[in-house]
Amino acid sequence: MDTGKDNTNKVRVAIIDSFKEFRDMSVKQLENTGYTVLFQTDNGEDALQKISDNDRLPDVCIIEEDFSTAKLLLEKHPDLKVLISSTEDDEESVTDMLKIGVSGYILKYADPDEMLTAIDVLNGNRKYFSVGISGIVTEYFKNQSQS
Repeated sequence: MDTGKDNTNKVRVAIIDSFKEFRDMSVKQLENTGYTVLFQTDNGEDALQKISDNDRLPDVCIIEEDFSTAKLLLEKHPDLKVLISSTEDDEESVTDMLKIGVSGYILKYADPDEMLTAIDVLNGNRKYFSVGISGIVTEYFKNQSQS
């Protein structure tokens, strides 16, 4: 079985999730499909330390619905591509994340392969948002362009 150690696509991913079981599932899925998991942790401070210990930023950083961690990382590293993985699909949760500059937002209850699609899209310097929140995202960006 391919463990991702001889990664073919060279996309380096970091995972920040307070639930170890979810982190482990994500790591396994990513490594089994050829991604490199640069690091995993349960909090933003540790993630900042791990980022500063490495020679470059992860290509994509997946953060489990943690506004303060996303904000902290984006304040320190504005070029970081942050993908939020969340169960929250309400307007306030989504727009709060958009306001701080996340590059993507996927819903945890969506197809498990959506995470892989989102990572590839973000790595290509584009944004990605789950269909379940597309109306909120469209309205947010529409309002931003009118301001």
